[in-house]
Amino acid sequence: MVVEAMASEIEKMLSEQLCGCWKQCPFCGAICTNTIPTHDGDHSVPFHRSKAVYGWKWYKTDKFSVDFCTSSVASDNYFRLSDDRRIPYKTYRQAGGDYATWSITPDSSLQPYWKWFVCHFRSKLEEKYEKKFTGLGKIPDSWTKITKEDVLNDLKRQ
Repeated sequence: MVVEAMASEIEKMLSEQLCGCWKQCPFCGAICTNTIPTHDGDHSVPFHRSKAVYGWKWYKTDKFSVDFCTSSVASDNYFRLSDDRRIPYKTYRQAGGDYATWSITPDSSLQPYWKWFVCHFRSKLEEKYEKKFTGLGKIPDSWTKITKEDVLNDLKRQ
């Protein structure tokens, strides 16, 4: 009985610690890393991912957007909302809603894991989202050269 009570208490503690904020980046779907479910301030995540992982595509095409939201917010590109408004990525917060609650720092770092992921699971992503990695959505050749070993070494350095 004592062991069962301890296990229950441990489960409760772990649940409280691990069940933080579950808000997802509106561009790439990365989950906010804040450990407090109703935290003050912006949502954020240290590593965003290719928007293709979340199913983003180029406007009026079936071509994936392979860009990372962290590089998009540093670019002069736009995105479109469901009401067809064009919003510059640099001012994404003006879109309101979930966009206004995220802090996305412009960054052009390598992030080899998500590049490897997109290459490795290309056909599964195409099947899931019914989109293609061609034309504007072509996976850069440099991504295809990233090995699993490269990814593991990068993750160890972080």
